Amino acid sequence: MDPTSTKPQGECNVSIKLGMKFDSDEHAYECYNEYATSIGFSVRKEYANKNRVQGYVTSTKFTCYKEGYRNIDKRDSMVKKHRKETRTGCLAHIITSRRSNGVFRITSFEDKHSYPLVDPTLSHLLPSQRNIKVVQAYELDLLDDSGIRPKASFEYAARQAGGQFFLGYTKGDHKNYLRDKRQESLKRGFDDSLITNVFWVDAKMIRDFKIYGDVVSFDTTYRTNREYRPLALFVDLNNHREMVIFGAALLYEESTGSFE
Repeated sequence: MDPTSTKPQGECNVSIKLGMKFDSDEHAYECYNEYATSIGFSVRKEYANKNRVQGYVTSTKFTCYKEGYRNIDKRDSMVKKHRKETRTGCLAHIITSRRSNGVFRITSFEDKHSYPLVDPTLSHLLPSQRNIKVVQAYELDLLDDSGIRPKASFEYAARQAGGQFFLGYTKGDHKNYLRDKRQESLKRGFDDSLITNVFWVDAKMIRDFKIYGDVVSFDTTYRTNREYRPLALFVDLNNHREMVIFGAALLYEESTGSFE
């Protein structure tokens, strides 16, 4: 492999040409997407062929997002509001093939598009260019853990970036990120070293219990919080028929040991 002709991982020029080499198919996609950003279109993967025995990728085709045409919907006559047509049969693409030394090379390249391209200043909002940066992801995690709603956290991120136009992702991307994060957390569960039950009382609760603690109601709110963990409350009424709380417990699980 000629190191002067192969693009190292994570480094790419904006120009694309036939015969260009890449370390991997992922690097080829990143470079083509960077090229697409510079001239104003979006990229999608049409196919990736794999070796049936060893499972590695042998060839890929990345196309313009307006490649092909939408299939005819059998419910077409019943649909009241049709989605906007986005595909125009554009033929712009690159095809990469894997050599015996593991290097991917562009074997087919078409740069002509069948439609007017987007202004490059707007290309960061196209599907393949939209992404949540690492710093933005950290902020979203902190805001979400603090109980701030997605709408408010999105508006906060947009203000920091100088407006939604400069944010680099949409409300849908924002919502999907938080949804995927929560689903992943539920699948992984909690680390065994962090499993615990939390019980809380303060001086006022103890004083109220001494005064109004003749009858105590043990109320369990079943998994209505974000982590789906039981919240148990010790409550009663004072002499003004107002609810007072004597104590609260956040349980990791509903077991005999936890309740004891």
